[in-house]
Amino acid sequence: MERIRIQHKTFPQITYYKTGSGPAILLVHGFPANRHLWRHIIPGLARQYTVLLPDFFEQEGDWQQQGHTSTRELARAFHDILEQEQVDRVLIAGHSMGGYMGLAFAALYPQRLAGLSLIHSSPVGDDAARAEGRKKTVAILEKGGKSPFLKKMVPALFSETFRKAEPETVQRQLDEALAVNDAALVAFYRAIMERSETTAVSRTAVFPLQNIIGKKDTLANITKELAPQNLSNTNFVSIYEDEAHMAMLEKPEALLKDLLHFAAYCWHR
Repeated sequence: MERIRIQHKTFPQITYYKTGSGPAILLVHGFPANRHLWRHIIPGLARQYTVLLPDFFEQEGDWQQQGHTSTRELARAFHDILEQEQVDRVLIAGHSMGGYMGLAFAALYPQRLAGLSLIHSSPVGDDAARAEGRKKTVAILEKGGKSPFLKKMVPALFSETFRKAEPETVQRQLDEALAVNDAALVAFYRAIMERSETTAVSRTAVFPLQNIIGKKDTLANITKELAPQNLSNTNFVSIYEDEAHMAMLEKPEALLKDLLHFAAYCWHR
């Protein structure tokens, strides 16, 4: 896999990885993960597509010290990657916060999207209780509470059944999260907290949309996510009965199959 670094006004360097050939798919990790989140998905996609993987926790620059960025600024980094690769249109598959970045990209550059897959993500904004919870989390992180926060958060992203069956996988995700720079962690969590609701983006999308939802996901609100006013005219939906927030690790074969099905429609319709 090729490692590429380019310049950007916010990030002195954007790091991304490239493999495969064919139409472009941008795989965007969520919080607090990195590109390795997609390790079971990449080989299957790369047989038919050029896979681009930004790794935002591998960046450097003043923004980490300031502890601030935004989903729109991160979406502009996607645009820089496409320009570097001379790619006119792309399918974005974003996990959790990666989906928020994808929706921000859709608001900025809708004509450059072949499709958008929201994997355990949603255009629906936070309700009052969750918004307040996010403010408290930022305060905890800013006071040096990264370790206890992540030790509680990361295991909760998986179903109880998976946690018991695959403790090594859960521990790996936790270890990778704990390795993230403290200021970067705050910056990305603030970006989640301050993001705009984007239901108008999904409702008026000129591209196909996909929703991947885990029934055991404690962060999901299936009723809101699947409300007609939050779906596009062309919407693929997959609901995983026994999985939570990490389908690419909990059920990678099913996720790969669904992504390939969606990609085939987006690129060959």
